[in-house]
Amino acid sequence: MTLPSAADVLKAQLRHTWKNARWVLEDLHEDEYFWEPGALCWSVRRRAPGVRGWGKGEFVCEDAFPAPEPLPLTTIAWRVVHLAAWTDVYRHWTFDDKRPTVRDADVPGNASEGLDWLYDAQDQFMRAVDALDDFSIFELRPAHWGESVPVVSLVSLMLAEHVHHIAEVGVLRDVRNGHARSRPLPS
Repeated sequence: MTLPSAADVLKAQLRHTWKNARWVLEDLHEDEYFWEPGALCWSVRRRAPGVRGWGKGEFVCEDAFPAPEPLPLTTIAWRVVHLAAWTDVYRHWTFDDKRPTVRDADVPGNASEGLDWLYDAQDQFMRAVDALDDFSIFELRPAHWGESVPVVSLVSLMLAEHVHHIAEVGVLRDVRNGHARSRPLPS
């Protein structure tokens, strides 16, 4: 029996996580996307006085640096846009020489465009990961926080971020709808 390579294991984990993310986000409606589960929520909002966040266009993803204590709850819109932006940031820093930040992102103001951005970011990230082999996954690359780390660590961080936020999206959808979604049977 031949064991899979480290690069193959990483690729399989990423593919599985993003397939699950798309299932969790399937049939997401605009009202769910912007639903605010509490009195104080960060979301995606039209740029206006008093709205603090990142993004360069008409809409911003609310945020604050340093973050307030306690942190506000966040909408599904916030989580989707957060994941899309950071997936792009990690891809550029890990696989090419661009050095964007989330402040450079053009934040979409609706569910359809937010999901399209996330899926495109995931697809581009996966194509870059697909090119890795067992040597290149251990190459040192600069991280957006300043140090150089192995590619496998940067990809694993993005994988963990997706698992974390997509699980939260699933819970938010279940709470809002008053029931859990049934998982489709494997085909």
